[in-house]
Amino acid sequence: MAARLNETLEEYVERFQYNLQRSPDASLPLPDNVLKTTLIRGMKEQWIETLNIMGKRDIYQENFADIIDLCIRCSRGSTRLKPAEHDRFVRDNKILTEGVTHAEIGNLLETFKTDILGTLTTQLDVM
Repeated sequence: MAARLNETLEEYVERFQYNLQRSPDASLPLPDNVLKTTLIRGMKEQWIETLNIMGKRDIYQENFADIIDLCIRCSRGSTRLKPAEHDRFVRDNKILTEGVTHAEIGNLLETFKTDILGTLTTQLDVM
């Protein structure tokens, strides 16, 4: 199981739990490490990085129930970009390596710093 393109973290976790309950072997309890490994393998890399920050350590060290709780808290606290907004953001922030001046690099670094601080502020508000 893997996260879909436009799926939020909460939607992915809900789908994971639904499929787990719906499976023919649902009556047999799976070990905690199997559940969390399967869940984490299907996640997008950005989600794992955010969960590591929110969990204040490596998410792989948490138990399955704590990871589920952290995923839901993270997803509910984050803002969603529509696909069109995400594509525009990526397109507008691509750096061309030809003919970039020091001033342009400085401006890009300032913009990056502002974005990072905004993201950190959002994450601290969530915590």
